[in-house]
Amino acid sequence: MKKLSLILVFSLVMLVNTQFVQATGENTPEIKSESAVMIDAKTGDILYQKNSSEQMYPASITKIVTGILAIESGKLDDTVVVSSDAVRAEGTRVYLMEDEQVPLKKLVQGLLINSGNDAAVAIAEYMAGDVDSFADQMNAFAKKVGADNTHFVNPNGLFDEEHYTTAEDMAKITQYAMQNEEFREIVSTKELPWVGEGWETTLRNHHQLLWDYPGTIGVKNGYVDESKHTLVTAVSRDNLDVIIVTMKAPTSRAAYWDTMALGDYGFANFERQTLSAGMKIEALNGKTYPLKEDLTVTLPKGEEPVQEVSSDGELQLKDASGNKLLTHTLFKEKEKEKEASVTVDNDSAEKDATIMQSVVKTGIFLYSGLLLLLAFLVILRMRSQRQKHKRMRHVARSYVK
Repeated sequence: MKKLSLILVFSLVMLVNTQFVQATGENTPEIKSESAVMIDAKTGDILYQKNSSEQMYPASITKIVTGILAIESGKLDDTVVVSSDAVRAEGTRVYLMEDEQVPLKKLVQGLLINSGNDAAVAIAEYMAGDVDSFADQMNAFAKKVGADNTHFVNPNGLFDEEHYTTAEDMAKITQYAMQNEEFREIVSTKELPWVGEGWETTLRNHHQLLWDYPGTIGVKNGYVDESKHTLVTAVSRDNLDVIIVTMKAPTSRAAYWDTMALGDYGFANFERQTLSAGMKIEALNGKTYPLKEDLTVTLPKGEEPVQEVSSDGELQLKDASGNKLLTHTLFKEKEKEKEASVTVDNDSAEKDATIMQSVVKTGIFLYSGLLLLLAFLVILRMRSQRQKHKRMRHVARSYVK
């Protein structure tokens, strides 16, 4: 359930980030790879792209998918019995022997560090029974993380016309995989002692930038004749983590130089900006609402995110070109209706209070008027009695005379 939640959250995040932060300016690198993309590994914002949605053959960067599936869905302590099909795998191997018993974690290490095609087949058979069934799992995984232009038919990337992906899809896949600490640890391993029945050596990670480019974490390179050179690289530097994918580079050196040029460009020109939880955002209704969580976007240095709030309470952060970077719910319609109801209730209460005040004031005026009238009547009565008494005294005097 935890893994499924992570995939769903990740998919939603990637759906939001559908627009490119276009690489522009005189310092934009010119690269030899036919397709490339660079994204912020945290936000998914695209910092550079070149033909990033064009379908390409991935070669061994396919093993990123095989590795993360084995780590997340398998049991790394399980023992895998190597089949004859795995032993016969072509290309780069870790020289497994038929019926050799190997821990799953060791197979994943051989897969990602030494690019073992035999390890890939052994993992596929352990996970799904056969390569075809495992390919179905790979394709289902790709869909879940938003890699919609990808289709796999094997676990190692050996050429097949129906085995393809895009630079953008591989960036999404790698972004997801790099959130797994076990995966990060394996792809960042430079050297690993290897003791097997058919081979005893020290594995050396095939990703050369682990030695040559500061901040490199991993992850995988690849080559077959049809794909040319493919390379996926994760780099962390200056509070910015990027994933760079280059595909169909003419030479291995070109793939590495393209990657370093893109990395230099990204770190020199982009930075993360965070709107902190609790920050007040003004909506169209004139009211302010606090952010429920930190919101982080990646923008060219010195550029502020543009804030737009829709009538239904959705906050959109955009770059200066209007590309949507992130969406956040400030308030929902029900909350808005509740707020309106409270406002109406408050208005009604205020009206009731006003009426009550009017009634009280009217009562006071009436009471005061009655008192004045009563006082006036009392005075009149007293004056009348005095005059009557005076007349009686006058009559009495007349009789005395």
